[in-house]
Amino acid sequence: MQAEVNSILKKSLQKAREHNRTGNVGKAYAYYTIVVELCPAKRSEIEETFTDVLCEWGIQLAEDNRFSDVIRCYKHSLDIYPNNARMLNNFAAHLLRNNNPIRALQYLRRALKVDPNFLPAERNLQNAYSMAVDRWHFTMLNDKCRNNAFEKAICKRINQGYDTVLDVGTGTGLLSLYAKAAGATKVYACECSEIMALIAKNVFESNNATDIKLIPKLSFDLKIPIDISERVKLIVTETFDAGLFGELVVPSLINIHTKILDTDGMVIPMGATVYIAAIECEHIRYRSSVVFDRIKDKSTLNFNKVSILSDDEYYDTENLEKVQINYVTEPQVLFNVDFNNLLQLQEFCKDGIKQMLQTKCRYDGILDGLVAWFKLYLDEEITLDSSDGKTCWQLAVFPAIPIICHESDILTIKAETLKSKLKCSYSASNAQSSKDCKFLYRLPKEVIVFLNDFNYIELLTEIGRYQENKEMKYILDTSPFPIYGLTLLKEYKDSKILYYKTDNETLRFLIEQVAQDNGLREKVHIISNYDEIPYSLDSILVHNFDIKGELKDDRDNYLFFRYLLKKPNGVLLPEKNFLMGQLVYSEDLPNMVYVQDVNLQKSPNNPICLDISSDNKDNLQNNTTNKVNKSTNYIVAEHINNYKINQIFDLNSSLYSCEIMSEVQTLIEINEMETTEAIVNFGQINSIKKKTLPNALICWYRVQLSPHHIHDTEKNGSFMNHTAIVFEDELKNIILKDKEVKIKVHQMKGLIKITVLNL
Repeated sequence: MQAEVNSILKKSLQKAREHNRTGNVGKAYAYYTIVVELCPAKRSEIEETFTDVLCEWGIQLAEDNRFSDVIRCYKHSLDIYPNNARMLNNFAAHLLRNNNPIRALQYLRRALKVDPNFLPAERNLQNAYSMAVDRWHFTMLNDKCRNNAFEKAICKRINQGYDTVLDVGTGTGLLSLYAKAAGATKVYACECSEIMALIAKNVFESNNATDIKLIPKLSFDLKIPIDISERVKLIVTETFDAGLFGELVVPSLINIHTKILDTDGMVIPMGATVYIAAIECEHIRYRSSVVFDRIKDKSTLNFNKVSILSDDEYYDTENLEKVQINYVTEPQVLFNVDFNNLLQLQEFCKDGIKQMLQTKCRYDGILDGLVAWFKLYLDEEITLDSSDGKTCWQLAVFPAIPIICHESDILTIKAETLKSKLKCSYSASNAQSSKDCKFLYRLPKEVIVFLNDFNYIELLTEIGRYQENKEMKYILDTSPFPIYGLTLLKEYKDSKILYYKTDNETLRFLIEQVAQDNGLREKVHIISNYDEIPYSLDSILVHNFDIKGELKDDRDNYLFFRYLLKKPNGVLLPEKNFLMGQLVYSEDLPNMVYVQDVNLQKSPNNPICLDISSDNKDNLQNNTTNKVNKSTNYIVAEHINNYKINQIFDLNSSLYSCEIMSEVQTLIEINEMETTEAIVNFGQINSIKKKTLPNALICWYRVQLSPHHIHDTEKNGSFMNHTAIVFEDELKNIILKDKEVKIKVHQMKGLIKITVLNL
């Protein structure tokens, strides 16, 4: 019997290796599985190879939309190798790609328990937290002005008799707590997100509010009497985005009016006014359209016939408080909406044009687009204004191709709703396009910000013009737009082929158009996969930067690039990448990553509002006192902060303010092939002389294309934003002990983990 088993093992192992060698990973996985099941003694010997095969097979299954088979293979493999960190992490990554962050979390936590320094799992854990709980929850809950305004409005309505409440999209349940504390006789809270409903449940339990009925459903699915015993008198909702309607608040309220709200009931907020204005703003211009006039100063390429605009279907969101913005037109009321008027809501919900208005330009300038904001009327007196830069809402930005305008030019602004979302555009009399455009391409933002990083473009074109190695026949450019490769083609007449990989049809048409206009059309080969390249390459530009501020895990491609590169004279750019850092103090950054309960509490100057007549004032005095003195130290932070992250990506100057607290330091050299560590000493920081102490480390990259061509990405207008690591008390505790501030930087495949050393 054992002889037969040994024979099966030998043949299975032989076939597994053979199939793996020929790329048939599905069969290789099946045979390796036979081996590890029949012979536990061999498991450790082939674990790494088994994991490689499983991961490759999982990718192929996912590409074929066989996700149930992905789950089956990983679960079975983890029964065999329960402590394999890479296997646990890769399974979690598949779950994340299939929008299942809750399930992914358990596998990521297991992976980090096995190996706390396995940074791919650490990064995916941060991704899972961000997918499970949208990051705007943190800034919203830390918006004390918003919280106090909603609390006051809820108190007033409940004490006017609107004392049965439905909180639509309750999130953490904060508005429901306000309603209960104000004396509502019955509070219902609905929430469709599984993880937010769990958080709300824990919040209600911690605040002795389990009598609030939590309904884990969309408001559209609520039914009387199954979910709610009878129609309620008050609807409370805060389901608004920068463009007011992006979270489908109007169709939601129509359904609520029809099925849930009492005929004499009320909605908080009562309504809103949306405003709009045309603006001139370089920050918006360089993030939404390509300024080819500036590029032509840096590049020899011909871009005369093309324009590029962002492919955002509706609008982007920006906090423009900290950047230069000029209002070319006076703000105009776009429309008013009454959330208590069902007929108006039904009319507004229909797709189509909602408003057309005309306004004059105030001065000669450049029109970069439109911005919209709103005033939210919680009741007759309490208003929130999203334009002041101090609320959790940003501005809605509708970018356009920049055009030159003149004083008194007439702008016609059109607003419409598509799929219940707002879309705005304009046309201008006598306005002139800033360039003679024949072809307009709508492309991802990464292409736009890359081409608008004029310093980087200048470095790339300079290297392309003056390469010391004149033999540049075969070139690969992996950047969002191959300006380096196109420059080489144009500068070196003996160059033969530029390879560029993209599956974006619009981008392919653009590159072909630019290549044709520069007489290079036959030399540009657009590919779908790097293994289509048949030649050894003379020059490769590796662009593995994510515009949000981190490096992509491009290790496998990097190995392949090394293989393709002709030696010894081949050129591989960049030569080196360094992570840079600087300590700062910021009030804004902590609000993005964790909630502070102090921002949720009742203001001592705003006691519960009661509308009390003189006749019964004395009789209600005791009740009022009891309500005001009732504990309102809401416990929310500890529950949502279970999903906090400490590293913030996609930062630019418009998002936060900070005070510089140290010199710039080189944190570590990035090595995509190895795991490395470094200790960085920022020295002592005198706590007596400083009014504030650092609470964050901002990070960016120094890209060394060559010894004489270096680019720092911390600059405004860079092709990538920067990141920040937020520390709660770690830095403060060390500084107050008069110790040197030292941080440990752990780097793995371009991923970074930064911790404060407490020595």
